[in-house]
Amino acid sequence: MKRNFKYALSDNEGSSQLATPRFIIAHSTATPNGEAWAISRNMKNSINTSQTYVHLVIDDKSIYQVGELGYVAWGAGSPANSLAPVQIELCEFSNHRKAMKAYKHYVNWLRWSAKKYGIPLTLDTNSYRGIKTHSWLVQHGYSNTDHVDPWQYLPKIGVSKAKFQKDLQKGFSGANIALTK
Repeated sequence: MKRNFKYALSDNEGSSQLATPRFIIAHSTATPNGEAWAISRNMKNSINTSQTYVHLVIDDKSIYQVGELGYVAWGAGSPANSLAPVQIELCEFSNHRKAMKAYKHYVNWLRWSAKKYGIPLTLDTNSYRGIKTHSWLVQHGYSNTDHVDPWQYLPKIGVSKAKFQKDLQKGFSGANIALTK
């Protein structure tokens, strides 16, 4: 799946600070049936007022890059934002087939991002580094927000923490979910 840059922030938008590669942050949108293009467009169009954005937004058929990989994004609060070279939003769907297809893309891009920045494929552990959910960051004092994503959504589509961790370890393969840099 190729990244679409249609709603990428321009050079004078967002943060120009490099992120310290400690975490890859897993989010979900909390926008029922919102597609990646719409979520990304909203982030791009409201950057000067809401100052909220992530690096990648993924749904069942596309991935949009909003923030520049490796740089701070404003999606998880402080101090987490400065510790994450990649933050990824998963679009939420009520249609289970679409939800699972998006989830598979999400897992593979979380894996790709972690490997790119030398971050372990561990989920929500007390380790200094790894893939962390926004919820975990809040619970452990790395975020000044009150978000619980993606855990308000993943169980609804049948994804437990154990399944998510297992999927992050092994990933998914197949023509429909292959990554393209």
